[in-house]
Amino acid sequence: MTNHKTIEGVYGPGSYTDVTFIPVPQDCERVLKWVASTTPGFAKEPTLLKEVVFHGDDFPHIPGPLKPGVLSAVISAVAGITAREICKLKGFDTGPVSIDTDQAALFPASASLMSIGGKTGFEMAEDGSLWKLGTDLDKAALTKNPMHYRSWAFYQTKEVLPTYVYVMGSLDPASYLKAFGLDSEAPVKSNDEAYALLIPRLLPFSYRLTHDSYNLQKTVFSSYSAPEFELKCLELGVCGQTGHSPAAWRETLMGKRLAAHPLLNYKRVIEVPDLPPVPFPTTSDKRALAGIKIIEFSRVIAAPALGAVLTSFGAEVIKINSPYLPDPNALQITLTAGKSTQSADLNNPQDVERVRKLVEEADVVVQGFRKGAIERKGFGLNDVLAMANKRGKGIVYLDLSCYGPDGTYAERPGYQQIADAASGASYLCGSAYGFPAGTSVLPSLPIADMVAGLTGACEVLMALRDRAVHGGSYHCNTVLTSVDTIQCEKEFGLYSPEIVKRTQEKYNFAPMTPDLHVEDLLVGVLKAWAKGGLLENQAHYQRFDDSPFGKDHVILAPLVHFEDKQADPVCFMRLK
Repeated sequence: MTNHKTIEGVYGPGSYTDVTFIPVPQDCERVLKWVASTTPGFAKEPTLLKEVVFHGDDFPHIPGPLKPGVLSAVISAVAGITAREICKLKGFDTGPVSIDTDQAALFPASASLMSIGGKTGFEMAEDGSLWKLGTDLDKAALTKNPMHYRSWAFYQTKEVLPTYVYVMGSLDPASYLKAFGLDSEAPVKSNDEAYALLIPRLLPFSYRLTHDSYNLQKTVFSSYSAPEFELKCLELGVCGQTGHSPAAWRETLMGKRLAAHPLLNYKRVIEVPDLPPVPFPTTSDKRALAGIKIIEFSRVIAAPALGAVLTSFGAEVIKINSPYLPDPNALQITLTAGKSTQSADLNNPQDVERVRKLVEEADVVVQGFRKGAIERKGFGLNDVLAMANKRGKGIVYLDLSCYGPDGTYAERPGYQQIADAASGASYLCGSAYGFPAGTSVLPSLPIADMVAGLTGACEVLMALRDRAVHGGSYHCNTVLTSVDTIQCEKEFGLYSPEIVKRTQEKYNFAPMTPDLHVEDLLVGVLKAWAKGGLLENQAHYQRFDDSPFGKDHVILAPLVHFEDKQADPVCFMRLK
């Protein structure tokens, strides 16, 4: 296809900005063709691609230079096309795929686009009712005090040229801060005070926040450079990542290794016996994955989002929860919709045997823990392939990671924010918001997490399609950093400063700065969208009269729509 016309360097090294603005629906059509051309295993029938309809506003809705709304819409279209192929294998055609690009822009925020009894998630958080819904799964990991909260933020290092690293206390901030000689119980009264206290000890800048601008003043140089900080994190086995420019990330060994893999990365496992094709079950439910059983080992956002997409396509998804690992409670309200959940201690032989029996009956296993963790519990790729070989029926196994399936960073822990820092996505946002070169600011929504859920769902759909036709078992790899790096590619393109400015003027988003937690940014975006009327279209939501969380439960509806509405992805809430 023709190279997309861009200008290099507008937002710093390795950035590619569109020469002319392309309305969002047309941009989705262009990017879909490019993704299709670079994805092994994608649909070969040309009409399937041509019959996708994107519709919505011409102008973007998300702040910053990245195009997450376009990416959400395009990957949803890939999922829809593959589901259509599956339905053809089952004996009927769903008809063309339709994607609402305005709803796709909301998708990265969908974990927070919920309400119960007319009360939004943020209103429930403010009055305390959110934390009373079932078990306090996050065990107050971040909300315990301001020091915990500000253990997730960008801080500047001692390099002369501005360089930022993302400090991330994960879901155990107390241990993280202690490893750096910091008191997690320091007597600070606000998040801002905690940030100011962390600056001279961890990394070195202070700030003052005014009503109309955010100003940075360097005060004390830390003892850490960015490489020294990363080395410390490696020694401790904790999260931490330099905020690279896109060009700098591409030059790292890990960046080069990750670039060798496609965004949608699945393949048949050739080392196992040549197991026969597995036809899709015959059911009255016309959704593509009706009758398919999936086991999900996961927590937080990305892997649960993946399972949520698959259950909307009709799969039976069983989420395995650890009784000991923290998992943000609020996320369960949206990301477990339609699933059943089971608590299992994988150090307990009886629980292991119970989960093993579930896996033996499964078509798909999804796991979202760092490389090696699930293997040590007996449910790694080779363990599951052995079970599939014994039963004589192929299986699909998906690994979800931060950095990728191989390379020097493969075993490092990471979350969406780490991927944002590594890939250059945060660097681009800092530049677009007018900060000095080198300043990193998180993207305004958990884009890498949520879109990784979509990409993983596409891989599973393609692998199940191939299992039905060719037989065998399949291994999928979904990578948070890949979701960010594709948005930094020349063929994808970035919005120009003019478009960034016009989007800001349209919604008047609150200032976005290096200290802000992803939740701070998300709240600011949702408030601006609400004021601008973007959240009012009721067709974008799905409502349940009753759910395990309460009456009148509303979540964002699935993005894919077919001509045959009986095949549309939809969530059926499990009451128990």
